[in-house]
Amino acid sequence: MTTHELSDVPGLPAAPSLLLYAHERTEPLLREAVGGLQPELRRVCGYHFGWTQPNGSPTYGVTPEPLLRAALALYAAGAGESGRDGGGPENSTAAALPGAAAVELVHNWATLHDDVMDGEALRRGRSAVWAVYGTGWAVLAGDALLGAASRCLLPAEPAGENGAPAAVNGRAHPGAPSRPLAEPFGTVSAEPAESRPDNAAMLRLLTRTTSRLVGGRSAELALRRRAPEGISMEEYAAVAAARSSSLLECALAGGALLGGADERVVETLTRAGHHLGIAAQAARDIEDLWSGTALSGRPVMSGLREGGPSLPLIAALRAGNPAARTLAESLGGGPACPPPPDELAALIENAGGRAAAREISAWQLTEALTQLDKAALPPASHAALRALFRHAVSGGG
Repeated sequence: MTTHELSDVPGLPAAPSLLLYAHERTEPLLREAVGGLQPELRRVCGYHFGWTQPNGSPTYGVTPEPLLRAALALYAAGAGESGRDGGGPENSTAAALPGAAAVELVHNWATLHDDVMDGEALRRGRSAVWAVYGTGWAVLAGDALLGAASRCLLPAEPAGENGAPAAVNGRAHPGAPSRPLAEPFGTVSAEPAESRPDNAAMLRLLTRTTSRLVGGRSAELALRRRAPEGISMEEYAAVAAARSSSLLECALAGGALLGGADERVVETLTRAGHHLGIAAQAARDIEDLWSGTALSGRPVMSGLREGGPSLPLIAALRAGNPAARTLAESLGGGPACPPPPDELAALIENAGGRAAAREISAWQLTEALTQLDKAALPPASHAALRALFRHAVSGGG
């Protein structure tokens, strides 16, 4: 399936088809990035991506995680094609591929570390990496993917053993072992750096994004020490923006940047990503309380049990009605003695928390779509991103 075939789909393109295209274009780069790692890390990361069993043998019938962030980057790249009506013309898509792969690698770095910090034993319906290989390998695998993300955007240069430069000042690297621990990596971005000025800008954007992710995680952990009734909507939105919006902003802005879009479009898509991330996080909080395993592969209320800020709970506690007071009283025992899950969900819903979270998510999605309209993209790019925005909120991502 090509981008042009997707552009020919009548009406609004279907998000699954758009995600399939992004998967077909981006997965080879992800496999190349993982293939450049040390053998044990290749096995751990291959398992994390769903490509292999714990022993390294291939998997069959495992549904891979949709590459939403890669899809956003690839279709945002069409923003630079002002003279064409393509949802992702091949030349702009090719330019955005390193950025699409890099954003997905950063996302997987974050999920590997999140599972360790949360003690979450399931990831997409399979045992999490730390539960299979131990926390040390999970942390190392995440760090390896973060490094690989940067290398996607750097110019290719010959690599020596263990990923070190082949030579220093014309001499062999003194720490090089007799046999390489990893295959040379760096063929993802084969053009000279000077011919790819936007790659450097994308790398700066990616670096800022990783800093925001770390800061957001830190802020979230700090909120876990506080009683939920003391957390404001503004504090929730700030954490959601850092934890969820940041990568979506990076994908949209980075894709447009690599596709040759002007600064106005890049800034507008950044604002769209900000609102989209909060909308998607609010939807995930609703899912955590009332859907659980059916959509995410995680047990019901896993996020709430971990103590993370939950929008339905925060909204319910601030409702000021009798049901909100009953809910607050039920939480008086603290996180160690929560009410039974069904009872807690019913209390939150009775206080209006579920309805309020839905309203906030819908409003944030509307704002994201409004910013997308303001970007004035080519029609097919606009339609593709519009479908992906809605999918990110209603279909997971």
